[in-house]
Amino acid sequence: MIEKTKKLDASSNLILHLTATSDIEQGISVITRGEGVYVWDQDGKKYLDLDSGVTRPVHVGYGRKELAQAAYDQMVAMVYYTPKGYANLPAMQLAERLEEIVPGDIRNFTFDCGGSDAVETAMKLARQYHVDRGDKMRYKVISRRGAYHGVNGLGIRALGTVINMRHAVEPMAPGSVFAESPYCYRCPYTLNYPDCDIHCARDVGRIIEFEGPDMISAMIAEPFQQNFGAYGPPPEYFPMLHKILDQYGILLIIDEVICGFGRTGKMFGMEHFDVKPDLLTMAKGLSSGYSPLGAVGCTDSVIEKMEMFAHLRTYANHPTSCAVAIKNLEIIQDEKLVANAAAMGEYFLEGLRGLTHHPSVGEVRGTGLWTAIDFTTNKHTRAIMPIANLVSMVNRAKEKGVITKLMGPTLEFAPPLIINREDIDFALRVIDECITEEEGAMGL
Repeated sequence: MIEKTKKLDASSNLILHLTATSDIEQGISVITRGEGVYVWDQDGKKYLDLDSGVTRPVHVGYGRKELAQAAYDQMVAMVYYTPKGYANLPAMQLAERLEEIVPGDIRNFTFDCGGSDAVETAMKLARQYHVDRGDKMRYKVISRRGAYHGVNGLGIRALGTVINMRHAVEPMAPGSVFAESPYCYRCPYTLNYPDCDIHCARDVGRIIEFEGPDMISAMIAEPFQQNFGAYGPPPEYFPMLHKILDQYGILLIIDEVICGFGRTGKMFGMEHFDVKPDLLTMAKGLSSGYSPLGAVGCTDSVIEKMEMFAHLRTYANHPTSCAVAIKNLEIIQDEKLVANAAAMGEYFLEGLRGLTHHPSVGEVRGTGLWTAIDFTTNKHTRAIMPIANLVSMVNRAKEKGVITKLMGPTLEFAPPLIINREDIDFALRVIDECITEEEGAMGL
């Protein structure tokens, strides 16, 4: 029995994800409560959470009693019923609500337990779309190097980053195809925008021809990529990419698991680009982390020839999670949190740009309340800062009362959408101090 809350260590029975044994031996913080944009640990220490629960789902902030009440009311009325052969009202109502707010031609929705599940479901829908049309050879999926699309069986095939997560379960079923990402700061083709003529998008056509156009089911892409640190492509990228995919009859899956529901200052990340996907994956901000939930949306054309979607998860279309999501979307709308994300994101980004005088700050970027500092040891060559120094800055920030995270070569910031200027000013002071201290330790 745990009688008193203490740090988690090697004696604990709990298995953590993506956490080094050496860190566990030193002791892992236990987060015991949260309110607004702040959380507290086992010792009562208060932290400004600059990454909304680290994996970024908590859009509306902590301690929302109305979301707990929505879950309670639905649990009392009807906690669960199967998604096979039966429906429930919260799932139906949430699908109707999403149809109203999702841009493009996405009109049909199904609900899963999270983002990884949503990606898996979207890939199965894309595969069955082709099978039902007689294209049974279309099993390959194009992803991008640097992409993250979850850790389920099909999604992990598209994993273009955190390679150890893929290597731990290889070999996997064939079908993974990777294109380069539009990472202009460190272009994999060593080209410069705009003189590159968006080669990273055009090269997808060459890859399709090499892999066999009649063997590719879909391409999946995040509007803004997390592994490079809140990185957005040039404006021409997605329209050009979509045109190429349409030419070959390949479906486009846009992964909004992180970007969706206001994170980028618009309700969905794809609204920043002229693109209409065939399928859409969602999670995180859909329920703000108050209940596990992911979603997949698709156009009428994807499912119009399906006699039955050959798929089943016990907790799909879960009524309690859907009820929480409905109330969560009400909060996002009523409190104008998408507009606040745009305004506070611009304020935060302006403050981060004020740190470019530091010799290690290579590029500052962001869209809405998803920003990042890409660090370097040489601004001319753009050499990546050693991981150990980036981890050190994360640890320094935590000591000063700010939780942030390392993402690729960057420090990434994605606070709850309710954050205000006072909190951002505090965050900027701490970030500035951490950079100064780490540069001093490195001799920069």
